[in-house]
Formats: sequence, C-alpha cells, structure tokens
Amino acid sequence: MPFSSGNIATFSLGGNDISAYTTSVTLHLERNISDINPIGGNAISKLVGPYGGTISVEGGYDPVVDAILSAYMLATTPASLAFSYRPAGSGGGTRTVAGNCYISTYETATPGDDTATWTMELAINGTVTNA
Repeated sequence: MPFSSGNIATFSLGGNDISAYTTSVTLHLERNISDINPIGGNAISKLVGPYGGTISVEGGYDPVVDAILSAYMLATTPASLAFSYRPAGSGGGTRTVAGNCYISTYETATPGDDTATWTMELAINGTVTNA
C-alpha cells in the first residue's frame, strides 16, 4: 500500500516555504449540512451548503520564521495569504492543496524545560484547490 511519511510534507504561506520550521500541519475542511425536518412523518432531508476550513500549523521556534509569521499577524491591515500544502512532499504526481487564508492566531511558547515552539491557526478564505 502506498503510504507517505509525514516528514516529507511541505507547507508555504504568503510565498514563504516554512517547511524547515514546521513539525505538523492539520488541514480541517467542513461542509455546512443542515437538517430539514418535514411534518407528516416524512424522513429528514439534508440541505447541503458551502464548505470552509482551518489549518493548524506548528513548529520549532526560530527567529526567521517568527519574523515572517509575526509580521503577517501584526499587520495593520490583515492580508489574505496564499497557502500551499503538499501532504506527500513535492515529488511528481503528488497532491497539492492550495488557497488563501488569514492568520487567526499565532502563539510562541518557551517552556524552561522543553523546546521553544510556535503554533498558528489559519482561517481558509474562499475556494480550496486540490490538484
């Protein structure tokens, strides 16, 4: 069976490849589906709406990636940023998930007894392509 190791995945944000600083990416897409409950003993139907999603990204702290991410987060006018996520790396025939997003949270943690880290949540804005 063809499986991929997570360590070959790539992730870029705003044209910056931050894969070298990233330890985990979680893509979460969700479609809005509502119940229609008709009267008269009829079965429930579904009203299918649009999708949306978030991306959780985390990694080891480094001043280079902090300068990139904090500048995006602290911008006076938030910009929609292009993202590109390749879960199986950049080899030929691999899937690329791409779109635009906003950084909704950015956090750094520097525990005294462990590695310094960063985490961010991205709110997907608009259409996601899956090629």
